[in-house]
Amino acid sequence: MNYRPDLSERALSQLGGFPTGALTALTQAMADVCEDPYDPLATMATDDPQVRRADFGDGHGFVTFLVLDQVGVVRIVDIVWAG
Repeated sequence: MNYRPDLSERALSQLGGFPTGALTALTQAMADVCEDPYDPLATMATDDPQVRRADFGDGHGFVTFLVLDQVGVVRIVDIVWAG
């Protein structure tokens, strides 16, 4: 089952001024996440089983997301870019 990505207002606001390369890397990472948000090779668990993280951009960025299995949505709640 593929999941549909969804950006929270906070995550959307964090994308302002994002470098093009970082945005491309984030898009690719989220495409991988949406194929299987529980893949331990692509995502990291947190203390909350619904909240997971993934890195992107050769480790220069992290994205935190909620997995909403009931509706097939991956809701992006926080994006950090340190590159």
